[in-house]
Amino acid sequence: MRRTRPHRRAAALAVAAAVPLLGGCGIQESDVIEAGGPATVEAFYNRNDDVILFFRTPDGGLNPVIRTVGPSPRFGDEYTEPGSAGTSGPPSTEKAVAELLAGPRTQDRAAGLTTALPPTRPGATIKIEPTSGSTVTTHLPFALKDLNTTALSQLTCTIAYSQDPGGRLVVKLTGQDGGSHSDTCGLTSGTTG
Repeated sequence: MRRTRPHRRAAALAVAAAVPLLGGCGIQESDVIEAGGPATVEAFYNRNDDVILFFRTPDGGLNPVIRTVGPSPRFGDEYTEPGSAGTSGPPSTEKAVAELLAGPRTQDRAAGLTTALPPTRPGATIKIEPTSGSTVTTHLPFALKDLNTTALSQLTCTIAYSQDPGGRLVVKLTGQDGGSHSDTCGLTSGTTG
């Protein structure tokens, strides 16, 4: 029979007693504190080179994405003053819709953004007709009957913001199937001006 020395046993008991004290480190538990809505980021939008596209978020909502479609300066290019020769104004609504139909880019998908819109065939034509001061009609290269609410909202908001900086337009969509849908971008309800 082997006996343990008293000072080794006392040291082992002291370590065992100290472990629970070190685990807490004196930090007390607290409840979850609500601190407001999600963070926002201020982005700079240049209507002469950028379009605003709307993609689907993981929770089914819409998220605006600024996409540059105009020429972007490269290292060594000369600086051109805004409004000088070579600038032809904001990108067309047809260009904005074509960019939307091309789908989210890699960085958009990495942020969890997707699209509810169907893929379009190469060379598909999008035609925009201003109907009145507050309505725009868009002829799309696919049927509308199979589009869900999110897809219709993606189109409506992208078109509304490409035509009006505040997105305050009635957008009428017409599809190849003869179907039509009119709506406003629901994201503009809180804007004024």
